[in-house]
Amino acid sequence: MFRSLSFVAALAVAAATLVPQAAAQAGPVADPLPAPAPSGVGVRLQEIARLPQSSTTPAAGDSRLKQYNRINYLGEIPDGSGRFFVPDMNGKMYTLNRDGSGQRTYLDVRSAIGANFHNHQGLGSGFGFVAFHPRFATNGKFYTAHTEAKDALKNRTPDLPSPNSVVHGVITEWTASNPRATTFSGTHRELLRIGFAMYLHGFQEIGFGPDDLLYLAVGDGGIGYRSDVPQDVKVPQGKILRIDPAGTNSGNKKYGIPPSNPFLGKPGALAELYAIGMRDPYRFSWDSAGTRKMLLGHIGEKVVESVYEVKPGANLGWGQREGHLTYRRDDPKCQLYPLPADDAKFGYTYPVAGFDHNRPGGGCGDSGNALIGGFVYRGTAIPSLQGKYVHGEGVKGLLYYADEKDMRAGAPIAKTFELAVYDSAGKRTTMQSLAGKSRVDLRFGTDAAGELYVLAKANGKIWKVTGTVQTQQACDSGNDVVSGVTGAGDWKTVSPSRWRFPGNEVVLSKAGAVRPGPKRPNEYAVVTKGPEFGNVTVDAQVRLDTPVSQKDRDVVIVFGYQSDTRFYYAHLSSDNKIYPHNGIFLVDNADRVRIDDQWNGSVGAAPAVTDMKWHRVRISHCADTGAIAVYVDGSSQPLMTATNTVLKSGRVGFGSFDNVGRVADLRITGKAASVQAEASPEVSPGIASAVVHHYDFEHPATDAKKEDDIGRADARTPISLINGGAAMRVQDGAFPASRTSLQLKQVRPNDKTNDDWKAGVYGSSGVASMKAFTKARGMSIMTWVKITGEAPARNSNSSENSDLYGAIGIAGVLSGDSDGHAARALLETENHDGAMRLIALGRRLDGGDKQFFVAKADWKTLLPLNKWVFLTGTFDFDNGTIGLYIDGKAVEGSYAVKGDPWKIIGAPEPDVTSATDPRGIKIGGSHPQNNREANACNCRLDGLMFLDRAVSADEVREQYEWVTAGRR
Repeated sequence: MFRSLSFVAALAVAAATLVPQAAAQAGPVADPLPAPAPSGVGVRLQEIARLPQSSTTPAAGDSRLKQYNRINYLGEIPDGSGRFFVPDMNGKMYTLNRDGSGQRTYLDVRSAIGANFHNHQGLGSGFGFVAFHPRFATNGKFYTAHTEAKDALKNRTPDLPSPNSVVHGVITEWTASNPRATTFSGTHRELLRIGFAMYLHGFQEIGFGPDDLLYLAVGDGGIGYRSDVPQDVKVPQGKILRIDPAGTNSGNKKYGIPPSNPFLGKPGALAELYAIGMRDPYRFSWDSAGTRKMLLGHIGEKVVESVYEVKPGANLGWGQREGHLTYRRDDPKCQLYPLPADDAKFGYTYPVAGFDHNRPGGGCGDSGNALIGGFVYRGTAIPSLQGKYVHGEGVKGLLYYADEKDMRAGAPIAKTFELAVYDSAGKRTTMQSLAGKSRVDLRFGTDAAGELYVLAKANGKIWKVTGTVQTQQACDSGNDVVSGVTGAGDWKTVSPSRWRFPGNEVVLSKAGAVRPGPKRPNEYAVVTKGPEFGNVTVDAQVRLDTPVSQKDRDVVIVFGYQSDTRFYYAHLSSDNKIYPHNGIFLVDNADRVRIDDQWNGSVGAAPAVTDMKWHRVRISHCADTGAIAVYVDGSSQPLMTATNTVLKSGRVGFGSFDNVGRVADLRITGKAASVQAEASPEVSPGIASAVVHHYDFEHPATDAKKEDDIGRADARTPISLINGGAAMRVQDGAFPASRTSLQLKQVRPNDKTNDDWKAGVYGSSGVASMKAFTKARGMSIMTWVKITGEAPARNSNSSENSDLYGAIGIAGVLSGDSDGHAARALLETENHDGAMRLIALGRRLDGGDKQFFVAKADWKTLLPLNKWVFLTGTFDFDNGTIGLYIDGKAVEGSYAVKGDPWKIIGAPEPDVTSATDPRGIKIGGSHPQNNREANACNCRLDGLMFLDRAVSADEVREQYEWVTAGRR
């Protein structure tokens, strides 16, 4: 029985703390919001473009303005052309094609405005934004925001109250004479001019809403921290305005006031106002589905970064509130305070999501944190992001999301999760690495289909979000288990006198002392029972026995242990504000190094242990990829994550730095690092080094419903025997040295069920142990096959008994984007030109075209009923060839697709498969994740092998002769 608070109860407590409410005490709030939690999900980014380098004029003194360029948004022109637009705050608007090609300058705003154009002071200065009219295709209209200074301050008068202005923000309407033209030609007119008292927080975004009205996000001019400007309805600063560019009933007669504006008719209030009480409103968007709510990112002054649901007339409270807390101008430490008891009477709108940036002991100044608003994902390419509001932290380039369904004004603040970042090859990285600088200046964009893009001013690049990666999934977890380790003989301790073994738990009863050598846990014990583990999952109950009233209490779980100075450990602490506490660490013959993703320099993940109760802990370490995750108290979301590949294997342990505690119910499940696959006598010497995965169906895994892989030790990929389990192994060897084969069959041909006997493995983010087929120049599939029943099988998805499947699935390697059907290499029969044929199918690139080698002879001649046949397919992706063999002899046939379906003509060379791990193996039909039936095979397989190159015809013949001669 688990000795811990239920996860549901824990969530209820956490949720309650996120509801803005008055508090009894008046002291500062130490931790306003929880740190974004690891999501267990990463986004894969594909670079599509780099825009030209640019600079301010004159050169800026502020280093933050000295980026490669200042691109700050990507959108799609609403004319059906598929053109993207990207504004660069230094003055130009670029257009480009979807794939990043065709870059050109569409409009040079700086040149059009002239000498008054201002872009060298203030992070928001310059060509701030552009919004295309929804009917641009017919009216040619779009709108820009830019800043002006110099003579404009003397010769031009703001249209709305703007005392003590040092810079003007200007909204301009442009009308293209030909909306389809590749560069702008036409007219422009000024709609609105507003002054600002400082060089920051001006027009931060403009955009059309679902009502076809133009919304203007207007910052507070940098003075809201010391003035009432954001709350003053007589001035436009610190507000969202809403205007009708086609109207004329405004004060300057250049735009219209929508009659539904919430402040229209209120004494002393500007009619343009839509919402008030803002500091730095940075990026708004509307959910394109569901409630179509307006969401606004808002950069805070002191501690809290917020996202708001903005309704007409909303007051976000800035000047009096920051986020969901009370702001005090006179606080010397720039801290925030609980809400007053009478807060409800003010009617403020509070955030629906957000995060904080705690400064140790308070502290004022630029913290280097800025929430960048984004979009609710409603595209179709990435189902796992559906309904998630993707946003980020701009300076460091961190990506976050919150669930839209939880983001409701007046409801508890939605939990924020962090998204890991992967490059196009599927390698874990960071935006700082991709951007090449510590200051990323992250921004977001979206196309007409709702797909997401990220931009970085640091290097002027744009990436498309092309998919997600389950950060802890694509790993062969293994089937080796060690448990019941409660005796002294099961452990090796640093100091035996400090430990007790009462029988049902292991107790560290005396605190350890600092030892010579690297900084590392003072006292721990390592499990000696069983093997060392590579990929491993550690499940345990841990308890801290030192009173938590004493500061900085901890226990640690050790994994990857190789020696006293080489191991990983997870530090589970009551404190998360100093470097050695509450994180994931590596000891590698030197002082421990912190490697977790959550540490931001001053605070880490939420404290893991805050009491003296039992807590359930799970640690997952995928040595194949370096992915590490720590889960606490049954949460489905990891508390801590890291990626590190230094240690590939080791043992597991428990301990502490200088406290006492205990561990119980320890279970270690994983892949024994010491197990090496023997060279199989069933493989000819000529191809032995190329065999990656090998299944002879005589090696059940610990779970008999799985078959072990006797191929390469470092690529072991057990497969599931789906729906039939161990009964699928039958006494019918295909060749003299074999005893057992695998029976595949359709169980109920006439029923729409999901019970076909088939086999395979599937990982929605790729199977890491199959990396041999990632960026591969070639591959081969070899297997013995015997047709044992109706073929092709009846289509169980159809009500017509006479309806047969159009294919018989034999065996294949899935592509890196497969839903369980699409394959990178496949042997099957398929209907071609009106007749069923034996084929070998190859697909070099994920989502790319397939090539088929189609056998000329009738398939039943090649694969006769109840007769074993040795079938081989070879796939040379570099040279564009496929080979098909029966019993060691080449099969006559032809290619089905003319031209260059694999796109191998021209650079680069060599031609290889996509840089994605295959999503698995399918055997006897599609969908090894067993979510549907397709192309069942009433057949048996034996001696199934997947090889990492296209073997030669001679090697195919030699393998056939090797096994049929019965050599052992």
